[in-house]
This record gives sequence, structure tokens and C-alpha cells, in this order.
Amino acid sequence: MRQYDPSKPLIYTHIPKCAGSSVVRLLRHWFGDQYHKLNQDEHRDIILPRVETRDAKGNWLENVRCIHGHFNHGRGYGLPYFYPELDQYFSILRDPFDLAVSMYFFAKGRSREGRFWFRGEAVDISKQFPNVESYVKSYPYWLFDHLPQDVTLENYEEKIRSRFIYIGIFEDLQTTIDNLGRVLGKASASLPHVNVSTYDEPIPERLREGFYADYPLLKKVYDLAVDTYRLDGYRFPGEGIPAIPPEGTGAIESG
Repeated sequence: MRQYDPSKPLIYTHIPKCAGSSVVRLLRHWFGDQYHKLNQDEHRDIILPRVETRDAKGNWLENVRCIHGHFNHGRGYGLPYFYPELDQYFSILRDPFDLAVSMYFFAKGRSREGRFWFRGEAVDISKQFPNVESYVKSYPYWLFDHLPQDVTLENYEEKIRSRFIYIGIFEDLQTTIDNLGRVLGKASASLPHVNVSTYDEPIPERLREGFYADYPLLKKVYDLAVDTYRLDGYRFPGEGIPAIPPEGTGAIESG
């Protein structure tokens, strides 16, 4: 992966259901007022805003060092084109099959409560996807929409390594948080995982291999993250800033 340059803004491309909601507090602690979380509003169909990164002379703005968002090509604000001037990212990934299953149950639970919104409307996904198998077999390709759009099966490793300073994995979240802090020269924190989705249907394991075969790029990118997230042989920056106080330790959410 590329070396982090703290003099330039950094993008956190937040993949849904990969613990990003719980990482917010950590990023706020690490970057303070230099951290900017961008939010699209699905209730009113307001797309992602954009924070400027340079002044009138082309210099990096001192108050912008970390930009966090769901950079979603499907909504018209994907990477790299939404921030073409930025070339260093980080993210947390999850096994793509498990991620799709988690999103199905998350959306199903929200739909039952009338709280699953898309483009200004409350949506009931059960009308389109009556069970987990129907969702997995006709999976909307939203995960790819959150990856840089010039990534292909032929070039994914070169593109990922040239842009990302770090990619962690949801399945080993504490190691991910520890190593992300080391890459950034920041202190880590203990963030125990709490699974917030309720799984109320059986998940046929036979669907997994079919999903990998249908979406090989997602599996390749995830496998690259698995191979690199431990940072074997990486040369780390300094010790970082003081740790988050123990009383502020929060629970990890899968969002």
C-alpha cells in the first residue's frame, strides 16, 4: 500500500455495514476539526455534499485532513471522480457475501419499521426480495459502487495499492483499528464489536460460492485486504497522539 502523507487530505471511503459508524468517534479524536463527515440525506433525496480541499492558490486547506463518506457511484458521487485531486484513501472491508447478507437483514429490519429510506421514499425491500436467497441471487451491485470506478479484474491490485494507505477487515476489527492508527501515527482504542443486525432466516451456505463466482472482483479486492491488513514488514510512523480515555470506549456497530 502507499505511504501516508499527513500534509494532504485523506479519504475514508465508508463501505456500508463495515463498522464505519463506530469509527466516527475515533476519527474525530484523531483529526479534530480537520475531520469532515459528509452525509447524504435519503429522507429528502439530498446527495452527498463536497468539502473543498484547496484554497484559491491551490494549497491544501489546513482544516481538511480527513474526509469521510459513502462515496457511491450509483448516486453520482463515486471515486475517484468526486475527489479527483485526492489520491490517498483508506477503508474497512468485509467478506462480500457476508456483507450482502448483513445488508439484506439490515434493510429488512428497517423496512418493517418504515425506516428504510431511498431517494426520498420509505422502501419495503420485501416486495422485491422476499428472502435472503432472492437478494443474494439478484444482488444490487452497490458494493462495487463504493469502490474506485476504474478498478477491474485486470488492474485491481495496482489500483488499490497505488491509492490506499490501508484497508482493514471487519472480521478482525481490533487489529484493523490498531494498524490503521499505526499507519496514521495515531493511538488506537479498544472498540468491542456489537452486531446490530438481526438474522431471522437461515442462510444457505451453498449461496456463498455462487456469489463469489458471480462477483469475482469483490472477492479479489477483499482477499487483497486479508493478505495485507496485518502490515507485515511495514515501516510505521511515530507513536501518535494520546489514547482515547478509557471511559469513552464505545461499542462497534456494523454500520
